[in-house]
Amino acid sequence: MSKQVPLSAQKRTHQGKGAAGRLRKEGRVPGIVYGYKVDPTPVSVDALELYHALHTEAGRNAMIRLDIEGSTHLTLARDLQIHPVRQETLHVDFLAVDTDSQISVEVPIHLVGEEDVAPGGGVVNQILYTAPVLVRPLDVPNSLEISVEGMEIGDVKRIEDLQDQLPEGAEFETDPDTTVVTINAPVSEAELEALEEAVGAGEETGVEVEAEAQPAEDVVAEPAEAEEA
Repeated sequence: MSKQVPLSAQKRTHQGKGAAGRLRKEGRVPGIVYGYKVDPTPVSVDALELYHALHTEAGRNAMIRLDIEGSTHLTLARDLQIHPVRQETLHVDFLAVDTDSQISVEVPIHLVGEEDVAPGGGVVNQILYTAPVLVRPLDVPNSLEISVEGMEIGDVKRIEDLQDQLPEGAEFETDPDTTVVTINAPVSEAELEALEEAVGAGEETGVEVEAEAQPAEDVVAEPAEAEEA
């Protein structure tokens, strides 16, 4: 479950690009706090402390106990804007939450037992990397695990196979039949070359290719367009 991580914030009295730029040069990240029992408040936090807060086992779902000059709020980091080259956080929103009310989060899905897939050369194909979960803030799982041990070609595991890992009262915000992982038949080198040649020539291949869903990523802001609020 999510660990509460302390983080200190300072109110921002000056706003705009110039003020935000000066904060970043000082090693601070501009942001805003809003949500449960708090008026929208511009703040800044230490960049290194924010990095450590978001790199616990809970990752981006870490519950951050944000202290704003003596006033404490339980928050989640949301809508991070990341520099496209330096990968530095340019701006962060902190969503204040009520511990008794459910929130919507994306929980990472990890595969286990990949080395024990049944004999036959099946290829593990993970379709879903995170699952949307409605859950109380202090019950947010760090991750969900799904075992592919013993699965054979053609086997499928779905969201419903993760149900027993949810805390009491929590629920998935997606169809329980949603596919998480499949075991596909391997493609030979000759078949792969033939498929690539056909695609290159613009021919009908008769093969339907399913795109893999990728993990949710942070918003990447261009330096000139970063949020300065």
